[in-house]
Amino acid sequence: MSPAVRPSWSDLPEALREALTHRLGPIHHAAVQSGGFTPGVAARLSTGHGRISRAFVKAIGADHVLAPKYRAEAAIAGQLPAGTPAPRLRWSGEVDGWVVLIFDDVNGRHPDLAPGSADVPVTVAGVAGLAATLTPSPADVAASPQVRGALLHGWGELLRRGAAGDPAAGLGLWERDRLSTLADLEGVWVPYAAGPSLVHGDIRPDNLLIRDTDDTDDTLMVVDWAQPSIGAPWQDVVDLIPHMIMAGHTPPDAEKALLGVPAWHDLPDLVVTSYAAAYAGYWTRASRLPAPPGVPHLRAYQAHAARAALAWTQARLVN
Repeated sequence: MSPAVRPSWSDLPEALREALTHRLGPIHHAAVQSGGFTPGVAARLSTGHGRISRAFVKAIGADHVLAPKYRAEAAIAGQLPAGTPAPRLRWSGEVDGWVVLIFDDVNGRHPDLAPGSADVPVTVAGVAGLAATLTPSPADVAASPQVRGALLHGWGELLRRGAAGDPAAGLGLWERDRLSTLADLEGVWVPYAAGPSLVHGDIRPDNLLIRDTDDTDDTLMVVDWAQPSIGAPWQDVVDLIPHMIMAGHTPPDAEKALLGVPAWHDLPDLVVTSYAAAYAGYWTRASRLPAPPGVPHLRAYQAHAARAALAWTQARLVN
């Protein structure tokens, strides 16, 4: 089930399609992509012998509430240094009331993070390797403790609601009994997020592509740089854990997949536990909000993610 409802190529305003044709050349084929969490355009375009033979185009209405994220992504993508495993941004701007980004198209697939998948070590190594080209940060953006610290939380808010008379309906017995403890725990990681690297901040399988190559070594590409910050690179690596749990790993086995990654080994245990609790709180809080326009399945996804992060938190607090 796709979390977003995206327009087809024929649904786009004629002026936008004409502008893309003018910039890219005659478009022979448009394959709309269904993944992601925004209701904007996401299409792989083939132009045959145009100026760019294949391109990936993202676009959203300039007045949409999510348009700032598209502008942020364009700003960051244009500053990524050579060697960063990310598609090259060819052009960005506003066309007929739409924010438009044109990238090189990448032949690839999203990684399978299930237990036993050969994609797991490729993905871990690729994400861990981001710091090599992104330290120091090539972009001047806000610091991780401020940006991500303000986002990744939830238990404290749920605790305050309970104090105001809301019994936090829908929470499980385990988290209800430990709500105060989780609220205290979820902020411990924040100071440890400080660092010199550009942090992607939204590592999940649909933002990763394993390229189709003839080489023996697969190459991981990272897309959608709309939530950047400057901080410690362990954040992007550790963000893989709840997604591996969602794919079927037990929490201990998901953590074992990071063995050998220095950014993982250097973290104090309490920081990891706090980070797990913060994600569980964030997804629990977010899953209880109304669905944003055009993204009807997002809250169900977040509820699933919350269960994975909660299982991770429980496993760490038991040990």
